[in-house]
Amino acid sequence: MYRILQSYLTNRYFRTKYREAYSSLRQILAVVPQGSLLGPLLYLIYTADLPPMTNNTTATFADDTANLTVHEYPTMATHRLKMHLNTIQSWLKTWRMKANETKSVQVIFTLNKMTCPPVKINNDHLPQADEVKNLGIHLDRRLTWRKHITTK
Repeated sequence: MYRILQSYLTNRYFRTKYREAYSSLRQILAVVPQGSLLGPLLYLIYTADLPPMTNNTTATFADDTANLTVHEYPTMATHRLKMHLNTIQSWLKTWRMKANETKSVQVIFTLNKMTCPPVKINNDHLPQADEVKNLGIHLDRRLTWRKHITTK
């Protein structure tokens, strides 16, 4: 089994093409092949010890991860989320992984008009959004399903 995984993960190369020109071959040092069947399983195994935190839920599918925090007071929900994101950030650093801040947003699901204070990943504020698409489902701030229904 070790040799099969080793052959799957090592000695992989890539090059880029721009118009008619090709770059030289470069070795891929730290990823699984894009679109592979084994990739999501290996990711889940690799991230199985992602630190949990009381009152927070981490939902993972393949390499998509959502962190959910619930509290009746927005500032307390933000505080809990910040604490968990700090813990996750330390874990990511330990295992030499990076969160993709450009694909990350903070959405507050509430019927209230108030917003939560912003949170950060890698010292960058996450943009606050009124909706998010997660695993093909469009979720809006008030959970009305309008966006999902009109999109589908």
